[in-house]
Amino acid sequence: MHMMRLSRSSIFLSAGLALGVAGCGGNGTIFPGPSATSAMPAILGGSLPPPVIRQPVLPEYLVGCRGHVLVPALGMVFVAKGKPLPTSGQFLREESLSAPYRVVHPGDRQSQDRNGQRLNVELDNYSRIIGLACG
Repeated sequence: MHMMRLSRSSIFLSAGLALGVAGCGGNGTIFPGPSATSAMPAILGGSLPPPVIRQPVLPEYLVGCRGHVLVPALGMVFVAKGKPLPTSGQFLREESLSAPYRVVHPGDRQSQDRNGQRLNVELDNYSRIIGLACG
């Protein structure tokens, strides 16, 4: 009788293939399901791509400009003073920010002056908050 030695990598490979093939059968469900994607709120009257947060925002780096309390607002729509509120989804009103702050729109040129107490709120093309920084 011939004994075949199997290495650990070949055992893991065969187990992974077996699990992968086992997941191929069935009724062909999609993840996330259609109900999850249709439940996503339409912002500003249409379906938008998800916001891309510019960089990891660590609350401890925003304490000096009081921006640490706004970290949960990342991805929300920013509503400028005097603008109508969105009909769906979450938003942050400009009136809730305390001075000094600066709103940075895509393509805006920024001055080189640094103010450690000023909060910079960076927006994307859909007026969603994608970055927070002191400076």
